[in-house]
Amino acid sequence: MARAESSLVINRPIDAVFAYLADIAKGMEWQSELLEVQQTSSGPVGIGTNLKEVRRLLGRNMETSFTITDFDPESKLGFKSTSGPIPMRAYYCLDIVSREAVSGEAIKPEGTGDATRVTMTVEAELTGIFKMTEPLVVHSAKRQMDADIAKLKEILEANN
Repeated sequence: MARAESSLVINRPIDAVFAYLADIAKGMEWQSELLEVQQTSSGPVGIGTNLKEVRRLLGRNMETSFTITDFDPESKLGFKSTSGPIPMRAYYCLDIVSREAVSGEAIKPEGTGDATRVTMTVEAELTGIFKMTEPLVVHSAKRQMDADIAKLKEILEANN
C-alpha cells in the first residue's frame, strides 16, 4: 500500500481546525486539485456520511465517492473511498501542541499558547501504471499535500 503523509502546526485551537476541516465544501479553498465536492447522503456530517468529489489528477478529472469513517472533533477526521479509480483512505489527525512543545515551527505568542498539529495521511492501493511508478506517485502526492496543508495553515491563521 502506498502511503504519503504531511504534518504542520497551525496556530489555531483544535476545535477551530476540526470545524474547518469538517466543513466539506471548504476543502476546495485549500486543496488545489479538488474541483468539486458534495455530500450525497442526508443529515449532518459525521461517521457514515457519503461524499462525492472530483479532482484534477494527471491532467484528468477523476470522480471518487467516499464515506466518512472517523469523526472525532478532538482528534481525527477520516474518509474511505467507495468508488473511483484508486482505492484509498485519507485522514487528518489533530493534536494540541503548546509553544514549548514545538521546535522549528513558529507559534504565535498570544493567547494560551495552544496550537494544533495537523497530520494528513493518504493510503492508496495502486495498480497498473500507478503501481509501476509508486515512488514517483508517492513523492508527487507528498509534495501536493505539503502545499495544501500550508494553504490550510495560511487560511486558518488569517481568519484568526
